[in-house]
Amino acid sequence: MSIKPDPIRTLRAHQGAVTRVSYSATGEYCLTSGEDKTITLWNPLEDVKLKTYSGHGQCVRDVTASHDNCHLGSAGADRCAFYWDVATGKTLRRYRGHEAIVTCVKFNSSSTVLISGGQDSHVRLHDLRSRSYEPIQVLDDPKDTITSIAIGEEEIVVGSVDGWLRCYDIRLGKLHEDFMGEPITSVTLSSDHQSVLVGCLDSTVRLIDKVTGQLLNDYTGHTHKQLQLQAVPWWDDSGVVGLCEKGNMFHWEFLSGKVLQTLPFPTGAGMSQTVASHPVRKHVITGHMDGGVRVWEVKGDKPPEEGEREKSMSMWALPPRQ
Repeated sequence: MSIKPDPIRTLRAHQGAVTRVSYSATGEYCLTSGEDKTITLWNPLEDVKLKTYSGHGQCVRDVTASHDNCHLGSAGADRCAFYWDVATGKTLRRYRGHEAIVTCVKFNSSSTVLISGGQDSHVRLHDLRSRSYEPIQVLDDPKDTITSIAIGEEEIVVGSVDGWLRCYDIRLGKLHEDFMGEPITSVTLSSDHQSVLVGCLDSTVRLIDKVTGQLLNDYTGHTHKQLQLQAVPWWDDSGVVGLCEKGNMFHWEFLSGKVLQTLPFPTGAGMSQTVASHPVRKHVITGHMDGGVRVWEVKGDKPPEEGEREKSMSMWALPPRQ
């Protein structure tokens, strides 16, 4: 299994660097955020931009979709976390409680709580069913910038520059902490939610058992010393894709940690600090300094059945495109 050496699509998403890329829950659409203060919604395989969302006063650092695809959450350098209506493009809430740049944002498993992390080292939880703008909880255990958040059924996994991986069990009210020894730049749960893929600033991606904190595997060979780069698993946990400061993408085998491929980015694309893997197919997207988003495909990957494709397309709460 290998990724094709050239991207199959290039989406011209932003006027300036792309800061985050993510897929919708079904994978039919993707979201991008950029230094140009906007968010864009795409059908990536058709190269169709469906909508642009504007409202942040500074760079948008992160964007995510709710599980029903009706709402978006975004994090901004303007110290705000926004809650959006997908169909109208309007902001429904603007949460201003962070004292520094908001770096990451996620919905909980039922999309009733918006969770944001910032450079103020706090994670804030907002109940979207309430009219109050005050958080229902603030997680203040981290001692440095929150770089990444991952969400399970009953847990919130937080990565921080302080080097600690923290897993908050919301149901039991417990906190489990594991020290990585290096600043953490990304955290992603495996498909079974039993392990966490952790990117660190020592040029190592670690696979950590969520319960015991045991190191299950590590992935090396790339250069990752300064920038906030991401690493993500395939949807079936057969491989790991990560980024390198030398301007290329690494593809590792999940079980052995062996480097399967090193893929250079196209000329002129510039660095990439953000990558997302498709939830049901062997596709990844990368966002670049030139404002473009590249779509990459694994050789031999098969598209979903037509009925499944129509079902997933119908889940987006968008009006017909004009």
